[in-house]
Amino acid sequence: MKTLLKSLFVATAFTSISAAAAVTSTTGTEAKFTFEGTIEPMCKTSSGSSNSITGLKLDSTQQTQEIGTLDVWCNTGENATTEYTSANGGFLVANNAQSSKIAYTLNIGDTSGIDLQTGTYKHSKATAAGTGTSGETQATSLKITPQSNGLNDAGTYSDTITVTVSPN
Repeated sequence: MKTLLKSLFVATAFTSISAAAAVTSTTGTEAKFTFEGTIEPMCKTSSGSSNSITGLKLDSTQQTQEIGTLDVWCNTGENATTEYTSANGGFLVANNAQSSKIAYTLNIGDTSGIDLQTGTYKHSKATAAGTGTSGETQATSLKITPQSNGLNDAGTYSDTITVTVSPN
């Protein structure tokens, strides 16, 4: 009896394993596989020609001066949105005892007169971006115009602008 039950159990197990692997359609001559993946929109940036400028002219001429280029690449085929923030709230701040300040305006490419004293500036869908699999970037010139009057306190004045880039 034990041998018969054992054989019946093995036959049942073999039948149920075979049934799970059985082909349901015996008339088809092809198989299809569907699969997909997603590459999220993204942009990359770097400081182009220079990211640390010394020797700004701070006199009464209020001369517009290049502070560097922003290089951008996006995988969307569109221009990027960039956001600009100033570490010193839109001022060049001196390393003197008074922490003297000189206001300035920022130019991004053809957009000029941006005042970072009001907070973050968002340059929507406007910053040129390179595209393609070779990764070439497009450069945008960044310039500032110090609002110095030639009578400012002595000291070395500086600020840091942080640029965040995002796809559209």
